[in-house]
Parts: sequence; structure tokens; C-alpha cells
Amino acid sequence: MTSKKGISCADLLTYIPDTLLTNLEHSTKTNHQIKKLSGKVMFKLLLATLLESERISLRVLESVYNSQQFSLLVGKNNKTRHTSLADRVNTIPAVFFKEIFNHLYTCFEHHSWDKNKQTLKIVRYDSTLVSLSSKLLQTGMQTGKGTKQRQLKYTLGLSNSLPLSVHLFTKQEEVSENIALGTAILAAPLQENEIILFDRGLQKRSTFTAITDQGKIFITRLPERAKYKKKRVHKEVQGRTVGSLLLEKDWIVQLRHGDNTWEEQEFRLIEARSQTGEKLLFLTNNQTIRASAITETYKKRWDIEVFFRFLKQELNMKHLVARSLNGIEVMLYMTLILALLLQVYKISNRITSYKQAKILFRQDIEMEIMKELITFCGGDISKLAEFKNRSPA
Repeated sequence: MTSKKGISCADLLTYIPDTLLTNLEHSTKTNHQIKKLSGKVMFKLLLATLLESERISLRVLESVYNSQQFSLLVGKNNKTRHTSLADRVNTIPAVFFKEIFNHLYTCFEHHSWDKNKQTLKIVRYDSTLVSLSSKLLQTGMQTGKGTKQRQLKYTLGLSNSLPLSVHLFTKQEEVSENIALGTAILAAPLQENEIILFDRGLQKRSTFTAITDQGKIFITRLPERAKYKKKRVHKEVQGRTVGSLLLEKDWIVQLRHGDNTWEEQEFRLIEARSQTGEKLLFLTNNQTIRASAITETYKKRWDIEVFFRFLKQELNMKHLVARSLNGIEVMLYMTLILALLLQVYKISNRITSYKQAKILFRQDIEMEIMKELITFCGGDISKLAEFKNRSPA
């Protein structure tokens, strides 16, 4: 799959053949009673628009759909209005896009596109909020008294470099990370020996036990004020340094609940101190990984913060095109599909930034379209009309 030159856009798009899209259209009944805006056309339209525009909107979708370039790309010769596109985004089955996303993750999960793939398989989990005026968004949660905005919560799993899964939360009680993160992690389709990293938003002791009962390994941090009871010393680590951290304790402990009862499950707690004197508590359910490796591994959790920034700044995740939950899910999965493709493209071609990867990916696609046009026309520009009038995709 890879070469010294990395992966081209054409290479990546072979993993989304028209036969796959056609089969998914049938299995998800995406085109039921639809004549013009098929699932295949909508997928290509949303992908092209996310690449083309810094701020996607229904008007931008309309502009891209009605452009000559898109007509040539999908072989259609009709136009449409933004209102029709809005209806289609809000009603097209989101599962169609979810299945494309799952297919791509499966394709790239085990491939050698990342030559620097980590020996440890790490899955980071975190959440981010997207806000909109309550006049425009009828569903969602509020995070403060008197606020005129509603928020949606996206909880994402990032497996090494690839988005693995996503959950959309809208209920008020799901503001709590104990609910959102706990739900996402317990539902995660993880493999043996994968290590889950999550931050201090999830503190529910029973959830730590539930994760352990599923056979999943986790590393997190506890607040400095957390209450625990030492059961025994796991290993003497006092005085050892890991980067800027000084290790002090490596214990097996029991954790106290908010009601002053004790969780029966035992966990491992590594206590360290920073150069500024701050006490850091690292919690895990694994007893074989070295204490130094636990603290170093937890630092990799920050990668998901960088990934969220990429989704919001480069792929417009913070702006809601659709208002219905179905439409929001459609755009969410389309954003993650493009993010996954760009991540593979970025790393395999050793590109340093997400912004540059998006620009080069878009240029690569434009070059592929140009090649197809030149090949079809055989140098005769008059054949463009014939190309445009091909049967719709």
C-alpha cells in the first residue's frame, strides 16, 4: 500500500469504491423514494465541500453542487437549491455515513501506512462541546444558568492516530463526563492489550471497576484531594525520576466513594511530584507496566486535544450545518471520514501540519480530476460536453 512517495489521494479513494457506496445505499435504504440526491452523490458532495470551504454552510453546499467541476466529477447535469440539500442532509440515513467511516477504519487500522507506528496501542478518550443559539438548536444541553445557548457533546476515541468511535450526547445529565466518557469507553470495541487514556473528568469509582471487569486496561489521573486507602506497596520507586517528574510511591489501593464507602476493587496508584512541587496521582488497573511507562504513556493523552483542535479549526466541526440530530450525525461522520483520510495522508507523506495536509490533499484531488478529464477528452476540449452528460453516479 505504501511506497517511498507515500500515499496519493487516488490511492486513498480506492478504499471507497462506487461498489461499496452502492451496496451501502441498498443495505441502509439510503435512496428509498429518492431520485436525484443519492447517497453516493451526497457523500461526494459533502466530502468535496468539507475540503473546499473553511466554513461550510447550506449555501456553500449549493454552490459546490451546482459547480461545473462537481457536475463533471459525478456525471450529473442538473442543479438544486440549498433548501433541497437541507432536507436531504436532515433525512438521509446517518448510518450510511457511519458504515463508510467504520469501513475505512477497518481498512487502515492494520495497514503499514504509519512507518512509526507505536508498539503500545493507545486509545485516548475525551469530549468536546459545540454550541449554538437555543433559538436555532432545540435539543442539547445547557452548561450554565441563564445561558441562551445549547450545546452538543462529542465524545471521541482516538486509536493511536485514527478516530475509532464517536458518541453524540444531547441530554442535560450527559454534561457530566462520568456519564459521557464512561458510556463511550464501556461501549468501545477495543482489542486485547490496548491502553485507554482519559482525563480527570471521569471519576466514578464504579466505572473504573466496570472497565476492569471488561478486561480493558486504563490509565488516568486522580485529583490531588482524592481519598484512597493503601493496601500494600506494589514496588519501591521513591527517588526515581521520569523526565521532569519525581516518583514517590507505587501502591495498590482502594478508592473511596463520595458517600464515604470503599470500592472493593483494588487499583494501582503511582504518586509523583513535578518540579514545581505539584502532587500528581496516576491511576491504573494494570500491575505489570513499569511506573515510569505509566507516567510517560499518560502524556500521550494530549494528542486528542490536538486532534479536536484540528477538527474544529480545519474541518469546521464547531459549526453546525444541520439542526436535526440525524443531520448533525451525518455531518459528524463525514467530518471524521475526511479526518481519517487526512490523517493517513499526512503521516504517510510525512507532512508536518494538518492545514498543509488538507491543502495538498485538495490539490491532489483536483489533479486526479484533471487527469480524468484529459484522458476522457484525448486532448479534444469539445468532448467535455460528452463527459458532463455521462450517466449520474
